[in-house]
Amino acid sequence: MSNSYILIKGGTVISMVASGGKPLYNCDILLENDRIKDIGQDLSVPTGYIVSTIDAKDCIITPGLVDGHHHMWQHLLRGITADWSLFGYACHLRSVYGSLYTPDDVYFATYAAALSLLNNGVTTVLDHCHVINSPAHADAAVKGLKDAGIRGTFCYGFYQNPKEPGDFASTATDTFDQAARVDDALRVREEHFTNNDADSSLITFGIALNDPPTQPPEKTIGELNTARKLRARLTTVHSSVVSHDGAPKPEVVQNFANAQLMGPDLVFSHGGWMTDSELAAVQSSGAGVVGTPDTELQMGMGYPVVWKAADLGCRSCLGLDITSNQGNDFMAQMRLALQTQRARDCDHRTVHRDVRRKTVDVLRMATLGGAEVMGMDSLIGSIVPGKKADLVMFRCDDIDTVPVIDPIATVIFHASPKNIDTVIVDGKIVKQNGRLVGVDFESLHDQIVCRSQRLRDQAGKVDMEKAESLFHSLFEKAMEN
Repeated sequence: MSNSYILIKGGTVISMVASGGKPLYNCDILLENDRIKDIGQDLSVPTGYIVSTIDAKDCIITPGLVDGHHHMWQHLLRGITADWSLFGYACHLRSVYGSLYTPDDVYFATYAAALSLLNNGVTTVLDHCHVINSPAHADAAVKGLKDAGIRGTFCYGFYQNPKEPGDFASTATDTFDQAARVDDALRVREEHFTNNDADSSLITFGIALNDPPTQPPEKTIGELNTARKLRARLTTVHSSVVSHDGAPKPEVVQNFANAQLMGPDLVFSHGGWMTDSELAAVQSSGAGVVGTPDTELQMGMGYPVVWKAADLGCRSCLGLDITSNQGNDFMAQMRLALQTQRARDCDHRTVHRDVRRKTVDVLRMATLGGAEVMGMDSLIGSIVPGKKADLVMFRCDDIDTVPVIDPIATVIFHASPKNIDTVIVDGKIVKQNGRLVGVDFESLHDQIVCRSQRLRDQAGKVDMEKAESLFHSLFEKAMEN
């Protein structure tokens, strides 16, 4: 097979290398197949090869953004949880809507969510998929990710949705129980991920554990052991989400540490109530922490812990979590994470010119930090020769971005998704001139709208008062554990 080249000419490159990622001006990037071959000025392509050239004048180029925590199946229900608490979300979305999804719903939701992420410059995602109601649901989720052409890790969720929407007792009659899920996860691993190496496969296999407060610690530990027997590349789990008194308390991280099971394959999402000893265990083990500012701030999960975790040397990054709540604008998540922490850091007793947290720090979390959390920092996260060609090009020549005085500040505070002109994943252009490549959105639009309406119509027939009554005691018990 002949080599394929893309030459990006004359852009401002934010490489995110160890030196802090100072912008490189009037810079070219040469891509060869799926890799970054060279960076510099006036680059040329070897003679005899066809090259695609992209004019990057007035453009800022960053590494692809990395979303470390996302429930992609919820894309069909965009905005439905915008005014809900954690209780409302857990009861209605998880125990009612999740039970109503068909495999085709999962496919179209995952496929559309992945395309939306690409449209927003997110080139890598960890999909915490807890809507696997049958083997066909799992197959559909994997297919949706692969068809979209995004990079990422599919994490097979052990969570069991009620067979009857809103009625947890109905799980007792569901033949697709925990043992069946473990068997099916092995099937998915063997059928869809014969090669689970992130260097050569865009999508890799992982496991998403059940929520720790809903079950005894020994069961969560057993699930982690199972995930490792299944050779999951990553294992992710919601952690330290609730606190009945607003204070840190030991939970799943401490349990894993006590059992000597911590490791770099673990990704802990949220973690707002982690203790200092738990964060120390995360740091020493090489595990990662993912903050999702929008949902954490809205749903009482505590302030995003990622800044404290990063200060302590932990691998830390950002995620979008639920698009049943907010959109896929990753710059919005970066801004929210940064400004919230700046407010918390403010020292009213002294006068400083600069704030402690810098724009480059949050951009690092969204790129190289995410790559580190997902165990892909040798492949993605920075613009370095030899790494995978995952890039985002922001066209900054409009009324909202001119003048570009500080390119990093422009990306974080002034650019928006409409400025994302080009997105490249694994050396393939997936968005160009502001539009996704090769997507039949008219047909996809109809599928999304019809399926969303059907789900809402079906949920409207569920006795929500009964569902809330049944769920309330379970939720209170989880908060007290």
